[in-house]
Amino acid sequence: MGAARAVTGGGTRAAPPVAAGGARPVVAVAMSTYNGADHVVAQLESALSQDGVDVRVYVRDDGSTDGTLDVLSPYERAGEIVLVRGRNLGVVGSFMELLSLVPSDVPYVALCDQDDVWHPDKLARALAVVGEKDPRVPRAYCSEYVFCDADMVPQGRSHLNRSGVDFARMLYENVTSGNTMVLNRALVDCVTAAGREGVYCHDWWIALVACAVGELVYDDFCSLEYRRTGSNASPTGSSGLALLRYRVRTFLAGGELARVTEQLRKLDACLGGRMDDERRALLRRFVDGGRLAKALAPVRLRQTLAAEAALRAMFLLGML
Repeated sequence: MGAARAVTGGGTRAAPPVAAGGARPVVAVAMSTYNGADHVVAQLESALSQDGVDVRVYVRDDGSTDGTLDVLSPYERAGEIVLVRGRNLGVVGSFMELLSLVPSDVPYVALCDQDDVWHPDKLARALAVVGEKDPRVPRAYCSEYVFCDADMVPQGRSHLNRSGVDFARMLYENVTSGNTMVLNRALVDCVTAAGREGVYCHDWWIALVACAVGELVYDDFCSLEYRRTGSNASPTGSSGLALLRYRVRTFLAGGELARVTEQLRKLDACLGGRMDDERRALLRRFVDGGRLAKALAPVRLRQTLAAEAALRAMFLLGML
């Protein structure tokens, strides 16, 4: 078990929170599903069985065409979940809409995929880390995980945070995994107020907002078993070669680089006025600066030196 560290501000690990009257803290679990009938029960049961917290599960189905709704309906009838039958928006749109559906009196929201298995202490651990911090500050918690094959045979431990995470290192690399994230109410309100237009990746966007105007707390702790099925929305946990092929195909051939810049422009437009001067100046450097200004920025931007060199080359070539 590792230690939690606030990567955009000071502070140490807090004691477990206690709700008013000694009641268990309330956490909304926001799960998006799409053609997940084969595995969603295992994920849902692990979310409903969390230790030490009052879990309220909100599921938005993103237009499944398999038996996902048939699997979820008994849970809905039993009052164990709130089920929203939605049209297909894609993973980003679905999660962003889900956040807006969670009642405003729920203090924490945990993002949930459809095919993982959470460890029983996942949410209690997150709240023990962030629960006593100032609730007015937008804050996200995230952690590591064990990635598994389709049969949930462990394949290794994630190392998303290899060299530290801060605002600069979140600008051009997403080192958070949404299925580990827990957001406080202040961050949920901030994210939903900004809307989903221009958001490239929902978890990356949430982490950017937290780093920009609040705090991102990174916990070196494996909180779940991450199932790799071959159809996951994210390539995280794939082999090095598979991940490289994905990045080349998506970013170089797929025209996705413009969407990364669009997400940074959205951050500046929506939240630039709430950022401190140093972070705002750095953001504007990458939003409006020239090739050399970006390439020579005196900050670390990626987790590995090879990735850092590749990013600087893209700046010089005018690709970003």
